[in-house]
Amino acid sequence: MDRGTVVTKDWSGYSDMARIDGDSVGLLYEGGAVSATDEIRFARFNEAWLQPRRGPDPTTADLAPLAKRPAVLGGAQETDGVLGGALSFDGVDDAVRLPYSDRLPLGTEDFTVSLWFRYTATSGDQPFLWMGGVGTTQPQVWLRGEPAGNRVRALITARDGATAVHTTSVVTAGAYNDGQWHQAVLRRGGGQLTLSVDGTAVSTADVVGSVSRNSPFGVHVGQRMDSLQYFTGSIDEVHVWERLLTDDELAARHPSPAGTVLWLPMDHVSGSH
Repeated sequence: MDRGTVVTKDWSGYSDMARIDGDSVGLLYEGGAVSATDEIRFARFNEAWLQPRRGPDPTTADLAPLAKRPAVLGGAQETDGVLGGALSFDGVDDAVRLPYSDRLPLGTEDFTVSLWFRYTATSGDQPFLWMGGVGTTQPQVWLRGEPAGNRVRALITARDGATAVHTTSVVTAGAYNDGQWHQAVLRRGGGQLTLSVDGTAVSTADVVGSVSRNSPFGVHVGQRMDSLQYFTGSIDEVHVWERLLTDDELAARHPSPAGTVLWLPMDHVSGSH
């Protein structure tokens, strides 16, 4: 959907396109910054405005069982990491996007997220990992730096039953934006949502429900799901398990792969734009 000319980066829905006159085309579509149904919009353009279709994106490895390679967007670059290489993001359009797989939605299960991050940004929200939708009503899981608020924050929104939606978040005492590598771990289980950075943990009560039910589900590294926030810095060793890992497992240099949902070493980029 983003391989040719982009009419809008907002949410969009139903659309209808027809020739107006000569080489002009009219596009009537639903769109909005918050919801696809906010407005009915009209765009008019001609063939000269359209850009060539973009070729295949570079990719990086996902070591989860039977996983397809994620796309590396915007030109994210290889850099030195915690274990081998990592990827560096420019804060403009760099990201890693995973192709959809039915293993990725975490549902009501316990889970563990672990990743390494390094950044120096002092403003803006800095998304490390985003799984699921966006906004106050869509199930989601995300982890980001919030340097202006001097914190790292994790949030889950869960759908309980058909309509009830509950949100909770947990924050650290510090943004960890010192340009050094730090490990962030987010765990759901045992009635708690726990966020740790470099082993220092803060917790809050879990909320009941699925973190992916009826959500426009996507998984992005370095980017908010709606492309309104991008990360400036480096990320390494992104690992998600569909189970609650113990402290001893997390302390191991190579935790057990059992229950792995995604595993991005972030070492290499293959292919070119």
